[in-house]
Amino acid sequence: MKTPVLTVAEWENIERAEHDHEYANSMPYTMDPEQIVTYEDYCYKPGCRRDRGHRTRKALKAINLDTLSGKVLLDIGCGNGKYSVLCALKGATVYAYDISPVGVERSEALAKLNGVEQRCHFSIQNASRMNYPDAYFDIILMHEVFHHAIKYPGVKEEVMRVLKPGGKVVITESLYGNFLVALGRWFTMRGKEAKGDVILRLSDIEEFAKGFSAKRIEMISLLFMAKRIFTQWPDSTLLRFFLFMLKKADDTLLAIFPFLEKYCGECVVSLEK
Repeated sequence: MKTPVLTVAEWENIERAEHDHEYANSMPYTMDPEQIVTYEDYCYKPGCRRDRGHRTRKALKAINLDTLSGKVLLDIGCGNGKYSVLCALKGATVYAYDISPVGVERSEALAKLNGVEQRCHFSIQNASRMNYPDAYFDIILMHEVFHHAIKYPGVKEEVMRVLKPGGKVVITESLYGNFLVALGRWFTMRGKEAKGDVILRLSDIEEFAKGFSAKRIEMISLLFMAKRIFTQWPDSTLLRFFLFMLKKADDTLLAIFPFLEKYCGECVVSLEK
C-alpha cells in the first residue's frame, strides 16, 4: 500500500479523527505496574496479551523500568497514556503527546487517578514540531507509533534535537517483510486499514537509525506472526499452545538460519545518541 503525499495539516486531520474515535471508550483505572509487566508478556502465556505483548515487554526492558527514577522520558504518540503513567509510577518525569485531544484527555485522567499528575505533562502535538528544549530527554519511547510519526517531515531531526547526548530512543513496530503479516492484515483489517498507517519495512528503520552512535535492532516473530490471523478468535489453551509452538519454532529457525531475521514481522529497536 503506497502512502499518499499529504500536507502536515491533512495528516493531522486524518489521524486526529481516527484516534479520537479509538480512545473515546478508554476509561481511567488504577494501575499496578507489576501486573502490567506480567500482562505485557509473550502472547502464548495464560493471563497475558495475545496480540503483541511480547514486544511491549521487550520495550519495557529496554527502557529499564527499575532505573527510571530521576529520568526525564518522552512518550511520543502516548495514546491513552498507559505507558506514560506506568513510567511515572516507576519514578520518571514524563512528557507525552498525541495527535488526539481525546487521547490526551484520557491520559490526564489516568495520571490523576493514579496520583502521578505532577510527574506527567501531556500535550497535543505532532512529531514534526515538538515544543521541548534541546537535549532535554534521557529516554524517548516510540511504542507502536513510528508508522505514524514517519510521515511527518523533520521527525528524526526533532528526536535528535530533544534527546540528550547518551540518551536512548526505543522503538517497537510491525514490519511488512513477512508474508504472515500481509495474510494477517487481510484477515483482521478487511477494509478497516487506518488511513494514517504507513506499512513499514526494515529499510525504514535502518534509515532512521543512521546518525546515532549505537543501535540495536532485534528482529522477532517469524512464524509467530500467524498470531495476527487469530486475533479475533476466542481465547483457549489450545490456541495458546499453538502460539507457544510457533514461538519455539521461531527460536530454532532463527538460531540455525539467522538470515531469516529479515523476514521477521516485528522489531524492537534501541538507539543511542
